[in-house]
Amino acid sequence: MKKTLALAVSAVLAMGMLSGCGSTAQETTAATTAAEAAQTEETTAESAQESSAEESEAAESTEESSAEEASADNPFAGKTVKVGCSATFVPFESIEMAADGSKTYVGMNIDIVRTIVEKNGGQVEFVDMPFKSLMAAIQAGQIDFCSGGMAPTDERRETLDFSEIFFYPRNAIVYRSEDNYPDLESLQGKTVAYVFGTNYQQVAESIEGAETVGIQGSPACIEEVKSGRADACIIDGAGATEFLKENEGLSMSLLDKTEDCFAIGFPKESPYYETFNNTLKEMMDNGELDEIIASHLSEQFILD
Repeated sequence: MKKTLALAVSAVLAMGMLSGCGSTAQETTAATTAAEAAQTEETTAESAQESSAEESEAAESTEESSAEEASADNPFAGKTVKVGCSATFVPFESIEMAADGSKTYVGMNIDIVRTIVEKNGGQVEFVDMPFKSLMAAIQAGQIDFCSGGMAPTDERRETLDFSEIFFYPRNAIVYRSEDNYPDLESLQGKTVAYVFGTNYQQVAESIEGAETVGIQGSPACIEEVKSGRADACIIDGAGATEFLKENEGLSMSLLDKTEDCFAIGFPKESPYYETFNNTLKEMMDNGELDEIIASHLSEQFILD
């Protein structure tokens, strides 16, 4: 009996030892497999990171190459161009003064030029000067081009290249409300002011028997009428609408649409001309230009 019990106990112990050895081996094998898996994952992650880094470097290289190509093909990219304007030409070109003395150029022509230049990756520095000085400033290289309000006459085309015509203005007669000048014929024998150096001069001088006076800027023309030094003035119709909002006692007569027009003037062989003009034409086709015009004027001024 004792011998049988001893044999049974020995068998149980032997089974326990075998069982314990089997568990340890399994744990060791599992640990080894986990370590190998972890190492494989780490190696895979490192490979993925290296691949990602290579792809990123390749992408950056491609972007740099594209930027270099864009810069080489687009004269505006990364450049600040100087654009001449006559900032007394409300609502096309004017200056708003802030309380701190800083000034901002605003107006329809300003928005058109700024939009086109920024679309091509450039910036604009506007330079204010009398309208009559714009052509000379372009020829002297003081500005890269002018912001608009200049009709491409045959005489001007001899020295400048012009963009597509983007606007046809309507002239207006501005006069004191106690008077009435519905058309140019009614101004015969009257004193008529105009902005010196503009096409308004030709309109004023076409009036039979009128005494014409050249004034610097539309606001000064308005003052000539208000003071009584002039019976009327010929200025842009859109600008006249704005001036009448701020000046009581004045009235206006809007004249019929003429061949007068706005274009952007460039020096001959300007590096900016083709790119600017192509973008302007795109904006004319897709409606962006009309949106800018409508934001400053009524729809009757939108180019047909």
